Amino acid sequence: GGTCVNVGCVPKKVMYMAASIAETLHEEAAQYGFKLNSKKDVEFDWPTLKKKRDDYIKRLNTIYASGLDKSGCDTFLVEDSSFVDEHTISLKSSDESATKTITSSKILIAVGGRPWTPTSGEGIAEHAINSDGFFELEERPSVAVVVGGGYIAVELAGVLNGLGTETHLVTRKERALRTFDPDISDQLDQEMIRQGIHLHHNVGDDGVTKIISSDDDGKKVVTLGSGDVIYGVDTVLMATGRVPNTESLNLEEAGTGITTNSKGYIEVDEYQNTSNPNIFALGDVCGAVELTPMAIAAGRRLSDRVFNGQTESRVSYEEVPTVVFSHPTIGTIGLTEPAAVAK
Repeated sequence: GGTCVNVGCVPKKVMYMAASIAETLHEEAAQYGFKLNSKKDVEFDWPTLKKKRDDYIKRLNTIYASGLDKSGCDTFLVEDSSFVDEHTISLKSSDESATKTITSSKILIAVGGRPWTPTSGEGIAEHAINSDGFFELEERPSVAVVVGGGYIAVELAGVLNGLGTETHLVTRKERALRTFDPDISDQLDQEMIRQGIHLHHNVGDDGVTKIISSDDDGKKVVTLGSGDVIYGVDTVLMATGRVPNTESLNLEEAGTGITTNSKGYIEVDEYQNTSNPNIFALGDVCGAVELTPMAIAAGRRLSDRVFNGQTESRVSYEEVPTVVFSHPTIGTIGLTEPAAVAK
């Protein structure tokens, strides 16, 4: 795992705060007596923010490592890991110079997921980045195209727009955050338009069909599934979903007996049990509710059940509150209106 701290919630919230500060300066400061003649009165330096954000993440890495060490945990930083059999895991170092095996009576799989980027469109693999790549950007793009309609797309589009990037949000269907209550997603659309985000809805399942990059200045021409074309683009960010990190675990070949669904997610019951009684799984690799607090809660309940005698300890995946760090932020819990009507 590790998405949240390294390339997820934590660095995203740093960027969200920066965009919120910019929003306050440009839209609200005058109401409190601050005189800013134009946006040019305030200079924003992306490299400075990136360095401070990256340094903060490194400090968190150190704190987590220290906590594990003080707890008596043996920690191995590896490039890859896979099952040898149902009780043995092979660990491969980043330079592949060393391989270590660990044997245990109980094993927990919490390897998380990664961004998924479609490769069917011409030039997408070569000229687009994903959400991980967003945190590697050394400079603020002048023009960006964000493809996707979920949390990540909406949040990063808001950040880019708030920090001064001409931002285009591309969705396959009629609006972003389609699984949310329509009142919320419709209002979000209106607010994004008010803030200057260019919305391209209903472009079709292909999303982006072609990206051509200029050899002269690196500017890109982006063709959408609808046939519309966006010119002069610096960055194309594909936020089109995530997939579990299960392919390299060698689950079937090692005879673990663990079953995965058609999308590669590990199938578990309400107690985080897999189809192997000695192996458990939780977090994004299961695909239930892919939120860090849920994985933490599931881990605590699992520990109580396996090691603390609380045989019925389990986490509930119902009525889970969630927040989208859009501009403005969105918080929800419970059924949407359409879901409640259907029920």
